Amino acid sequence: MNRSRLNWRPLLVCLGLGVATLATFWPVSRSAFIGLDDPDYVKKNPQVLQGLTWRSVGWAFTTGFASNWHPLTWISHMVDVQLFGLKPGWHHCTSLILHLANTLLLFLVLRCMTGAIWRSAIVAALFALHPLHVESVAWISERKDVLSTLFFFLTLFAYVKYVETKVQSPKSKVQSPQPPAHASHITSHTSLYYLLALVFFALGLMSKPMLVTLPFVLLILDYWPLRRVEIKNQKSKIKNLLPLVFEKLPFLALSVAASIVTFMVQRHGEAVVPVSDIPLDLRIENALVSYAVYLEKMVWPAGLAVYYPFSRDIAPEVTASAAVSVLVLSLLALLQWRQRPHLAVGWLWYLGMLVPVIGLVQVGLQARADRYTYVPLIGIFIALVWEVGERTSGWRYGRSFGAAAGAAVIAVCLVLTARQLRFWRNSVTLFERTLALTTNNFVIHLDLGNTLLEQGELAGAEKEFAEAAGINPRYADAQYNWGTALAMQGKLDEAINHFRAALDLKPRSEDAHFLLGCALGMKGRVPEAIEEYRTSLALKPNQLGTLNNLVWILATNPDPQFRDGNEAVKLGERLCDLTKFKQPMFVGTLAAAYAEAGRFGDAIKASENAKSLAAAAGNKELVEKNMQLLELYRTGKPYREDPTAAKRIE
Repeated sequence: MNRSRLNWRPLLVCLGLGVATLATFWPVSRSAFIGLDDPDYVKKNPQVLQGLTWRSVGWAFTTGFASNWHPLTWISHMVDVQLFGLKPGWHHCTSLILHLANTLLLFLVLRCMTGAIWRSAIVAALFALHPLHVESVAWISERKDVLSTLFFFLTLFAYVKYVETKVQSPKSKVQSPQPPAHASHITSHTSLYYLLALVFFALGLMSKPMLVTLPFVLLILDYWPLRRVEIKNQKSKIKNLLPLVFEKLPFLALSVAASIVTFMVQRHGEAVVPVSDIPLDLRIENALVSYAVYLEKMVWPAGLAVYYPFSRDIAPEVTASAAVSVLVLSLLALLQWRQRPHLAVGWLWYLGMLVPVIGLVQVGLQARADRYTYVPLIGIFIALVWEVGERTSGWRYGRSFGAAAGAAVIAVCLVLTARQLRFWRNSVTLFERTLALTTNNFVIHLDLGNTLLEQGELAGAEKEFAEAAGINPRYADAQYNWGTALAMQGKLDEAINHFRAALDLKPRSEDAHFLLGCALGMKGRVPEAIEEYRTSLALKPNQLGTLNNLVWILATNPDPQFRDGNEAVKLGERLCDLTKFKQPMFVGTLAAAYAEAGRFGDAIKASENAKSLAAAAGNKELVEKNMQLLELYRTGKPYREDPTAAKRIE
């Protein structure tokens, strides 16, 4: 009976973890896409919007878009689009399911390694419900966090099974005098689990390269709780450690390869900040402060924001306090590595897993991010839970005290996480909350301005862009977005000045060239507009808005010196091919190109297709426009448009 009851405990724990996680995070299913990164990752990414196709999968494995190489993350977004379209609730549900799977896997892996059910359950519950982890689950663009962590835990699970079968292997020192009859099966299983661990690790790196320090985690787990290392003296230290180090070399090779690829992609995408901009000493100061701040927010998770701007004025006393804290905690953990190995392992897990994102190689302009704690804090949770368990194990009511303390902390986390999720309902709520918690946050001022711009609140958007540019006068994005808001209000001369200011700061900005071309076209300065569009396409050949506007000029401008029907058709077909002939505006543009080239039969078919697509999308204005164009094409006449007519700026 007792054995039967024990077998039910893991199932009951999994059920409880599942219910608590789903109930707490379910409100995220009603959240929208966020204006920060979500347009690049899903909402306005033409490759992802194709869904799952051979072409899009090929792109996922070959692109460095968004300054990252994570093909499995791209594919997961494509699968969501294929299944759910652009309904954000379902995309959020996918991330939530992955978070739930991670929670259950963490519990199972810890239980397999330690045999401790309730301690493992408390660690898994803290991981599932801590408010610092809301960002990784509630932000669709951070799919890479939850997906890579799934493979991280699968790697650990396969590795633990490998260690278990290796102990039973006839090659192991721990074996009976007569090898068992199933020894060959054990050996084959050992190799299989090792191979699975490598495969899962590779898949994790292809989801997010932050996992590069996993070989280090495997090595410290060998010490505790797997207890594969017995260190009595220096000689036994070398003798016992060397085989374990060699065993990690294939994992290390994958880590090195992923690190090289990631650095090259991020440098090519101009995401790596040069040392001349942020000196090494300032990066070290920020890293020390970040280690301390993450711990502080773990204990007191207040003031959580989606973006923390990098500060160049870190007070010396703050750096000193952080350095002392990290040093003291390190000494306390390492001095007890024999008596309390969980402290050393948990602390080293935390320090090591944060290394790729601690800012020594600075990527982007943020100081730190809540999402970076998704996996590293597990080490601290393990250290604390096991320490409390060890300290109270001799008490008369120690188990009851530990259970009560764990339940109380988890309950607090649940309440705070539910509160934090409310700020993720939409972009405005999230960005306004972040601006209330941070200072000089020009990035979020820009993102709030973009959101207001999409909502048609042009004056509010202009104010946010001006604020961003005021905080950071060298922020090119603020300049050309400010110009966009002005252009949409008809203030074209001011807009052109801001677009040119953006290009002075960032000459290779295809977006700034595109927007300047739009403004010049609206002013009737067609030759200059064409030049800007061509420059934009030279920098980014498949930019949809640029292709559309250039094709439209080449096909419809009343001045024959600017028209070129053949080039318009070539570019228009490329534009529609990129969007699988599903965008009514682009198909209508191609119809105008066919008409200019004298291919009126093709123009009629394309225009009819554009009308049908517009009707399906409920765009009555575009339906009426195509009906007018159809009548013109049926009479064998191409369309001519006033060159100063307003162009849509995307």
